Order: sequence, then C-alpha cells, then structure tokens
Amino acid sequence: MRSVVTAAACVLLGAAGARAFQDAPAPAAPPQEAPRSKDLEELLKRLASERSGRAPSTDRPPTGARAAAAAERAPADRVIRATRMSDVVQVVHAGLQRDLSYWDKHAEMAPGDELRQGPKAVTLIDYSDGASFKIEGPALLRFTSDGLANPRQVEFERLSRSAYLFLGRGDVDTVLALPGGNELAGRNARVTLHDFDLRALEIRNSGPDPVVLRSPYLGATLLTLEPGHRVMLPVLAEPAAFVPNLTHDAATGDDARGRLVVVAQPEIGLRVDGDAIEVHGDGPVSAIARACGARVVLRPGEVLRLARAPLGDPRRKEWDE
Repeated sequence: MRSVVTAAACVLLGAAGARAFQDAPAPAAPPQEAPRSKDLEELLKRLASERSGRAPSTDRPPTGARAAAAAERAPADRVIRATRMSDVVQVVHAGLQRDLSYWDKHAEMAPGDELRQGPKAVTLIDYSDGASFKIEGPALLRFTSDGLANPRQVEFERLSRSAYLFLGRGDVDTVLALPGGNELAGRNARVTLHDFDLRALEIRNSGPDPVVLRSPYLGATLLTLEPGHRVMLPVLAEPAAFVPNLTHDAATGDDARGRLVVVAQPEIGLRVDGDAIEVHGDGPVSAIARACGARVVLRPGEVLRLARAPLGDPRRKEWDE
C-alpha cells in the first residue's frame, strides 16, 4: 500500500494547559503543533482497549475555559440532524421505527438511534460544528455519541454503496466503526467510502489532514492515510482474526514484493515452496488456516497452494484466472 504513509497534525489542549492559559495575565502564544497521527493512533488504541474489556485510561473532566464553554452550549447542539433526500429512509428511536417522508424528512438522532436506508435512498447527516455525512444506497448506521462528544463516534454496520464524509474542523476527532471490523479516525478531512460487493471497502482521503485506519487483518498495525491517497481494506462477515487455536505459521516473500503469512491449527501442515505456501490437511479432522484475512478450511488429505501477487503487479480479471 504505497498510499499509506505517515503524517503530522495537532493534539488536543489538555485540562492543565487550559487552566494555565485562563489564569495568565496576558494572552499567550498558541502552543506548538504536535503530530496528530500519533494522537489519533493513541485514541484508537484506547477505544480498542475499552471494547476488549481491558481497563480504559482515565480522562480528567474538562475544567476552566473549556468547561465553561461546554456548559454554555445549548442542548440542541447535542442533537444530530438527519435529512432524507430520497426514499426509503427509516430511523429507529428507542426501538420504535418510522419512515421519513418528503413532507416529514428531518429527524433528530441521539445516541443509540439507527438510520436504515433502501437501494435508492440518500440521507444527509449534519452536526452543529459543521461536520456532515452523505450516505447513498443500502446502509445501516448507528450513532453511539451525541453531537458534542469528543471523539464523535458512529458505527457503520452495513454500507453497500457509498458514503461522503466531512469530519469537521476544529479539535473534535471522529471515530468510525466500519464494516468488517475496520476503523477510521481523524478530523479536518474529507473522506469517501466505496463498497465493492460487500467484500472490500475503498477509502479515499481528500484532505487537507490525514486520517488513521485500523484493520483486524493487520493486527496491531495502524495505517495513516495521507491526503490524495486511497486504500482498499477487506470486509468479511466473520473476520478471520478470531480463529482459535492457531499454533504455527509459515511465511514467504518480502516487504518489497509483498509478504504472505499463513497461520494454521495443529491438524494442518505448512510447507514453503518458493513464492507460495502449500497447506496440507494432515490431521484426522477438518481444520482451519488463516491467510490474508481469509479463513481456509481443509478436510483430511486435502492440499491447497496459496500464492500472493507481488505489490504493483496488475491483477487479472477473475474470469481470466
């Protein structure tokens, strides 16, 4: 993925910094910007830790000027506004469903609410700070934070066509849970999501700032997507990252050409053969191997040969293979 590179941006002003700025006798110069990509990576790690059941890091509540500014915000600012542009759009509030019509096309979304779309539907999502989403085609998304939360969080359980996302300006991070266990985090960026037959997700970043990506098929690796670049991430209904009892592995290739790694259960034998890996069903029962985010099930006596095309080589059409 030559489009995945590192980038830099700013971090949020902490509570102690806010108090110091407030108490200073004269206006202070703005703080130096620090790398944002590192900040967003830490944010993703913390959210992943919370979801996995480990104790999350404790954040101090905002104080000083930031707390006063937050208290002055109207309750309406916490509302997320959904606008139906074409049918069929359905919203779910506290388990109650209703369809939006052209004479009743607005809905106020709160944490826990869902938005469901049909094949020809288009919906606009607007936040009070200027962030906005445009969702086209079949989709199911869930709002897991209100309009003033930082980070702003949304779950895309399904996306079957496209989404155009403006993550907003300022110091609010947006964290999106995407199909297939993928995640995206960033701010001050315009991002486009395109689905490919529910098997892959193309993510384009139009900038001006970078965004950070996390995929279950890359383990702990976090990717920074620069403005003007795109990446394809796999989408599987049952991610292979959670196959139990994987005891041994085999690898071939290198970083320049692309590396193939196969991890298998004890009943499967692995043998490296040049740029390929042969997978053998050596045990008395069927077993599972994992390769490139996919699960492979082999019955006793079956043999499968896996190879990975070098990075940069054009892929052949499926009907030519």
